[in-house]
Order: sequence, then C-alpha cells, then structure tokens
Amino acid sequence: MNIDRDQFMEQGFLILRNVIPPDKLESMRAGCETILDRRKAVWAAERGPDDPPGGRHDMDRQPRVFMEEPGLIDEETANVIEDFWVADETLDIASQLLCNPQPNVTKMMMMCNPVRDWPGGTGWHRDVHPTDMAPMDALAADFIENGPRYTQWNVPMYDDSVLWVVPGSHRRRNTERENTEFMKDMAGEYVVSNERLQNAAEGIPVELNAGDGVIYSNFLLHTGSNYTTKKRRTLHGGHAIFGQYPEMGFADSLAPSAREKFESFARRGEEMKDATETALRAVISRDAAGYHAALETLQPGAGPHGRTVLTIYLSKAALHIWALKDPGFDVTEESRLRASSYHEITLNWGPEFADRFTFDESKTLWTRFEPLDAMLQADEEMFEPSFQSGPIRYYFSDLPDGVDVESFIAGWASAG
Repeated sequence: MNIDRDQFMEQGFLILRNVIPPDKLESMRAGCETILDRRKAVWAAERGPDDPPGGRHDMDRQPRVFMEEPGLIDEETANVIEDFWVADETLDIASQLLCNPQPNVTKMMMMCNPVRDWPGGTGWHRDVHPTDMAPMDALAADFIENGPRYTQWNVPMYDDSVLWVVPGSHRRRNTERENTEFMKDMAGEYVVSNERLQNAAEGIPVELNAGDGVIYSNFLLHTGSNYTTKKRRTLHGGHAIFGQYPEMGFADSLAPSAREKFESFARRGEEMKDATETALRAVISRDAAGYHAALETLQPGAGPHGRTVLTIYLSKAALHIWALKDPGFDVTEESRLRASSYHEITLNWGPEFADRFTFDESKTLWTRFEPLDAMLQADEEMFEPSFQSGPIRYYFSDLPDGVDVESFIAGWASAG
C-alpha cells in the first residue's frame, strides 16, 4: 500500500481504508468475539466480593483486552494477529513511516464498549509521560528531524468515530488556550460535547468504517470522545523500532510464517538490549566513541535531536537501574514504579536488565547521568494538562539549554 508519509509527518495521522479487507472482516469479527468471551470469563472469575457479575468488564468505561495474555490466542483466534498485526501489508505501512524500516509489534489490544454509557470520554491527552520520557520540545524536534520511533493504530471491526485528534499537534507543545480549556474540562466546568471537542483544541473526529484504520503518533493530542454501549471491537496497539516479548506463548498457535516474524522481533529486541548495555558501559568507561557507536546501533542515522532523546532515555535507564539496586535511593514513587516494569519504546527493558550491572557499576552509571537528570527538573513541582502525569518536577515541555549529547559527554570528566 502506497501511503503519504509527508502527510503523516505534517498531520500526525493517516486514515487508511480497508486495512482489513472485506473478505476477512467477518472472520476477524468472530475471532475478536471469541477473544473477548475468553477474557470476560477471566474477569468474572477475578471479580471482588462487591463487584458486579462480570467484574472489570462490567465496571470499565473502555474494557481492554491484551491479546498476549495466556489462553486467548489459539488456532481459532490466531487470525486476529495473523491478518492484521503481522500481515505483510501492515508491516509495510509501519516500515514506510518509522525512522528505521524494521518494525516490531508492540502491545496488541482490543478496545470494547462498556455495559453502560460513559459520557465525556478520556479528555484531550498525549500518550507521553514526562517522568520516563523526554520534554515535548525534544520529542517534537526528534520527530521532525528523524520521523517516529513508534506508531499506533485504531482498527475497528464495526463503524467507529470515538477517536478525535488535533492535526499537527504532535509537532508542538500545547498552546496557552489549549491548556486553559483542558484545565476547565479537568475541573468539570464543561460537559464534553462535540462542540467542546472542536472548540477546546480544534479537534476533528476520525470517522472509520468497519475494517478501516487510523495510524497516528502517540505525541498527537487525541481523545476518546464518548464511550457508549454501541458495539465496539477496535484493535489498538502499535509498531516500533524497539520490541520486547517477555511472554511468547501466544505465538505457539500462529502459522509458521507469523510465528517466525515474532521470533525475529524477539531476536532484534535482544540485540537492542545489548546495544543499550553497550551504550551504558561506554558511559561508565568514559568511551565517547563507543557511546556514539552504540547510539548509531540503536537508531541508525539519527540526527542530533534524535541522539539527544536517546540520551535522555538512557539517563532514565540509569535511574531505573540505580533505583532497583539501592532501596535507599531518594526517588519518586512514580519513577520507582516505572523501574519495576518495562517500556521498551523508551529503552526501559525492565528489572531483569538491571541484573547486567553490578552495584558499583550501577552507582558509577548514575553518577555520570545524575547531572543530566537534574537539568531536566525544576526546583518545584509543575503540572501541565494532557500529559500522562500528575504534578512532577520533570519538565513537561521545556528542553533546557545544555541538554544534548556533546554537552553530556563533556560532563563526564567532572562527574566523578
């Protein structure tokens, strides 16, 4: 499929028709329904004493199914993965958009309708959490310079207009007007309506027919407008240049060609873990050339802005490693929580990755990165609406002067 990458870079999203061909739509719907039925049985079994019979399914405003979970994918439901997530056409689209044309599948989800109406949706937001990512100015500059490291999808099995987006917002920070209106919505001053969605941020609805898809930047301002009982089975997730698969059981029932693709993604993920370790060890040993070479391995051809964002992500990795090694490390609960999980898109490979470093190596590593981490924080907590974080000290949008690769390397000599 020929796609308009320039439009994606400018607008932050593309609507693609018949991503699921009409002749496959009914079998995809059947597979999705079986997957949901299996997950509903688990939710019901896990319900608390005061929960409704369906447990989380009956309580969530947007029930989500993660397809990697054990027991959901077998020969009967494998087509949901084979006919979309690793279909040649899907991977080709991702390879045309990503900064490195070797896409890996990330999370594979399905968003479903609730059992009762939830007016108001999610509120305008970016899928950006400043605690373990980078300021919006850095992310936008990197995107414009290099293109995306990650793209995400909504692909409905039934007509769907829940998603709204603000075209072009992935390339900039929030405007003052947007922040004012977002804060009003957070305070409950307005009932979220289509008029409000348009006025607050010049948003537009994404009108998708069954089988269509929208692929978009996670930096883009977007919202789920309203969650109603209208039947919704919408695939959601993404493709990225980094991938990790702690649980591969779901691939056992896939066709050999599809299973081989996930096996290749897993091998590539291990290579990226190794490259991350190489970059961090270069910092420990003050090997500037080695550090530059490791960045090139992580993202071939990345420009200065891209290398700055990678360096910020590596600083977060160093923080997470030290937080896991030293229980007395004075770090926020949010950072400690991030350290205990994984988010491969930002080079957070999870707690097991920290085992590659000794206590002393981890301490040295954090000593090298601590000045950079301090530059990314203000003296007092801040808050900006639309980001996935409460009040924190990390800058939401501002990239301070001196946060760049060469300044970071130059600081090693005085970092101890």
